Amino acid sequence: MTLPKMGFLSILLQAYSEGCCKDLIFVPTSIIYDRIIEEDSYLKEMGGAKKEKEDLKQFIGTRRFLKRRYGKIYIRFDEPFSLNEYISKINLELTTLHQELATHITTSINKVSLITPLSLISTAILTNHRKGFLISEFQESVNILMGFLQRYNITVSTTLNNPSKAVLETISLLTSWKIVDFMEDTSGEEETFYFVEDDKKLELEYYKNNIIHFFIHHSFVATSLLSGSEETKSLDSVISDYAFLKEVLSREFIFVKDDDIEGSISSIIEYFLDEGLLIRSDMDGGYKITRQGFDRLPSWAALAKTFIEAYWISAKVMGQKNSGAMTEEMLLKNIDYLGKRYYKLGVIEHIGAISRISFQNAVSLINKNMLSSSEIPQGYSSFNLSEISKRLYDLSHYGK
Repeated sequence: MTLPKMGFLSILLQAYSEGCCKDLIFVPTSIIYDRIIEEDSYLKEMGGAKKEKEDLKQFIGTRRFLKRRYGKIYIRFDEPFSLNEYISKINLELTTLHQELATHITTSINKVSLITPLSLISTAILTNHRKGFLISEFQESVNILMGFLQRYNITVSTTLNNPSKAVLETISLLTSWKIVDFMEDTSGEEETFYFVEDDKKLELEYYKNNIIHFFIHHSFVATSLLSGSEETKSLDSVISDYAFLKEVLSREFIFVKDDDIEGSISSIIEYFLDEGLLIRSDMDGGYKITRQGFDRLPSWAALAKTFIEAYWISAKVMGQKNSGAMTEEMLLKNIDYLGKRYYKLGVIEHIGAISRISFQNAVSLINKNMLSSSEIPQGYSSFNLSEISKRLYDLSHYGK
């Protein structure tokens, strides 16, 4: 889910502060679609096009789309809450309430968002099967994700009660939409091989990002465990990387303030230990990756890798000598060019990293939080821009 827009919420809070109503009741509502009508618009926005304003002509034009079948709409609600009660609990002045309230509402929506077959299958393809897959091995990846969701009591669509059937139906659907393609063995002895072309992977990014918040903390820890050259990873090192990634990607995800970051990370590591991806080191109390871990942790890390690659490219361009004299538009064009070139060369792995939205967020973060501020945010230590770029590179190029 994108970061909250403050405009309408500010209007409501202003009306409340001026005594137009005694209280406000908010009902966090998650609306998830099997397939969105505006896929083309989303792809254009990722590529840098401005969001088009809706008008009557566009509304009339949607009639032809509404005749097509787009599947189900899933609407779920979190507990309604009173603004008066919320203010009394968090002990904040109304003037400083906006961001806290927006974060609370968005987090509540994320919490009740439903896992649909399309979102789950998109996540499995983009994290573990970017080059293609056989249904038998793909089923295993989906079963691992389902096990994770069950462990954390995350609600899934009833169609996922039978994961094997859901996989076959969703792959069939994606094939009919010409997002997934396939090659068949003429002899009939081999399984059908399925794959997704690069331009179609971008269509899957939207559905993956609908549920990424359920996995992103585990992805940060997996990224840290895989990075670096040391055989054993200490808890302190993982905490440092985790805090750094949370700060850097604070414009991509909603993070609730965590007063027990060590406890949160230890809980995530416990999951990886239970799955057989790590073992505890007897020597120094750190953690070693098992053979199975080297196979499966990259799939977890891939969820964050898309964003880390985008921010690394942005930091690299902004660290160039002449970048300070560029307009923001020229800067973004240079970042986009470098991203596309690096993808063609294989320097970055994820086509989703070439996102105008992430590039803009990265430029904003670097300009406002690093280049124009005397206070360096938590997780940055005393790094300058070139060191930030190097750390992002190390975290996104593990195993190389």
